[in-house]
Amino acid sequence: MKKHFISFCVGLLLGSTAFAQHLGVDYFLTDQLDKANEIFESQLAENPAEACYYLGEIAYLAGDTARARAFYEKGLAANPEYALNKIGLAKFLLKTDQKAGIKALTDISKEKANKKNVEVLIAIAKVYYDANLSAMYEKALNSAEKAGKNSPLVPMLRGDVLKSKDDMGGAAGEYEQAINFDEKYLLPYIKAAQIYADINPNFAIEKLNTVLEIDSTYPLTNRYLARAYYNIGHYATAISIHEKSFNINSSGIGELTDYAAALFFSQRYDDATNLIDKGLQRDPLNFVLNRLRMYSALETQNYSAGLTAAEQFFALPLKNNKYIPRDYTTYGDILSFNKLVDRASEQYTKAIDMTSEKLELYKKIGEQLNKAGYPGAGAEYYSMFIEAMGGEADTKDYYTMGTYLYRAANAIVRDTTVDSTYAANKAIEYLVKADTTFGTIAARIPDNTLGFLYRARVNASLDPETTKGTAKPHYEALLNLILTKENYTKSYRKELLEIYQYLSYYYYLKFDEQSLDDDKAQVIAYSNKILELNPDNAIAKQLIEALMATPENGKKKKK
Repeated sequence: MKKHFISFCVGLLLGSTAFAQHLGVDYFLTDQLDKANEIFESQLAENPAEACYYLGEIAYLAGDTARARAFYEKGLAANPEYALNKIGLAKFLLKTDQKAGIKALTDISKEKANKKNVEVLIAIAKVYYDANLSAMYEKALNSAEKAGKNSPLVPMLRGDVLKSKDDMGGAAGEYEQAINFDEKYLLPYIKAAQIYADINPNFAIEKLNTVLEIDSTYPLTNRYLARAYYNIGHYATAISIHEKSFNINSSGIGELTDYAAALFFSQRYDDATNLIDKGLQRDPLNFVLNRLRMYSALETQNYSAGLTAAEQFFALPLKNNKYIPRDYTTYGDILSFNKLVDRASEQYTKAIDMTSEKLELYKKIGEQLNKAGYPGAGAEYYSMFIEAMGGEADTKDYYTMGTYLYRAANAIVRDTTVDSTYAANKAIEYLVKADTTFGTIAARIPDNTLGFLYRARVNASLDPETTKGTAKPHYEALLNLILTKENYTKSYRKELLEIYQYLSYYYYLKFDEQSLDDDKAQVIAYSNKILELNPDNAIAKQLIEALMATPENGKKKKK
């Protein structure tokens, strides 16, 4: 297995007693390098050897080996007895001349001041580990263990090594061992909480509360406490913790990112966007912040900015990051709202292909496409959802798909940018599917009016001139159902007016063609029913007036 460079070094500073001097190390060991760098730069004058060593380590981690070497040399010049800078320089020798490098590290470990110095021996072990010299690493670590049998630094290094190999359970166990060796040493609590915050947030909270009991002012606690609360969905609590400890000028980019995420998921989108933008000024290539910027733009309906954010996000180098389905669906939604639905479909397909949880994805995509003004495309995804449910879809899902199809049919015939013949045929396709969908609803819940009402409306759209009467049986079935309901005149007034208006017009057209007294009577009867519900209805009055003026078996007067 390939080993990764781990940012472990001395946890108990040589010759130091002040807490502030330990704090920089703790930030370093928890990968908060910006904060660590700031602290050690401020200590260059008062403690140059120590500060140079850690600044060298930070530079080395960043890949700036020339700067790292310069710091080690400067630190050694300030205090030739400070062993850690010697170890830092030995790393370079180990790369160019392994035998000479091993000798240099061995000589350092044999110096009288260092033979029993756990901190120095641990630092040497770490160098060997990073150089993939496993046997030398174990030998140095065993020497460190003998020098300090109950030193927490040995299990701390073992924990960091296991963490670098993605063995989080093993690493957590080593950190627990470090706590057992020294319950007042706070760093292993934080190290353990870093792991538990993601896999067992409640346990992380317990660990961090222990830290607060030992030292309520320890500044590393709040970040991971906030993250743990965030991971169990207690966003308000996470935000309140950040509000107490976060400083836009001094807090690290990781803490800023955690804070922005908590604001976003608590739906404080404007606050999140403001913080995200400040974070991106400091770290333009930050993967999580760019992702959150894209998400926030969608939620605030800033679709133009969202398109820019999405394109920037997907142009970032992935490195160790991974896309998730929501990345693609968010990009797809933004493209849809920017009227780029063909490109949106490509993103939705990527999201669907990368997850086994397709059902809800079909549904959400359908809803977003309808919201963006593409009900036909939305209905297609809803159809996939219902088909995937295998007959277990809820009736309300059929209703949603049916209404999308109905809207799509109405929208396409009004779209002047579409060929009229294509639009007419596509509208019929949508309406036929909608009729089948609402028919399913009517069959599932025969005592509910919705299925019958929409079947009537859909069939009325299939027969816009009302010459075939395709909607008539559905309006009549709806009327028969409504008449069985309690207090139906008041509860279903709107539906009754729609039914009576359709039937009166249907019989009016029949009478115009055939001049049958029965058709005339039906027009007058349904018109009177309209007037019972709406005495001021002008159309009903005109129909009655026109037909009452016609003789028996005679044509109505033409206007």
